[in-house]
Amino acid sequence: MLETKRLILEPWHERHRLDFQRMCRLPEVMRFIGPGEPWEEQQANEMFERARSHWAEHGFGWHAAIERKSGTWVGLINLNYLGPGLEGLGADEVEIGWWVTPALWGRGYASEGAACLRDEGFGRLGLERIIARLQPANLASARVAEKIGMNLEREARGRTGERLQIYALGRPGPNAGEPSKQASGIRDPELPADARRL
Repeated sequence: MLETKRLILEPWHERHRLDFQRMCRLPEVMRFIGPGEPWEEQQANEMFERARSHWAEHGFGWHAAIERKSGTWVGLINLNYLGPGLEGLGADEVEIGWWVTPALWGRGYASEGAACLRDEGFGRLGLERIIARLQPANLASARVAEKIGMNLEREARGRTGERLQIYALGRPGPNAGEPSKQASGIRDPELPADARRL
């Protein structure tokens, strides 16, 4: 489990299934995911299970974002292997993404959670590069990507033919210094844009 100032990021678990299913039915959440249509329960469950399998196989993956103060479901922040089937991108690329429930938009939760998983990726996981896939009209997610240090690299096509913009961030150099615990949200020993992923 990871923590930030306002969020608890829990590794993907069965207890998150119903909240995820509800989110997948919201048109305003799904409009920038794949073809832009809400998911039926079967499709949501298939993606849910793939995310759980990714954790079991690789030891990292999707996180449920929970508001620390209230225990409210905020959404999800993901860090996972891209998998095959995307134009010009290797299956072993690691991508980051975020979904936030509409009632909590505009509060900075996406960038706060994404910054935490970015630091987890370059820290504990030792990644050299992280990407994000965003549809061009998804300006709010582009701002999140830029806020966590990513830059637009190029355009591509998604698995359903949708236009994508690929944002990328490389591992900080040796002179960049270690991310602070406060910035990363990673607890010390005494103290989980669009996301049609996997």
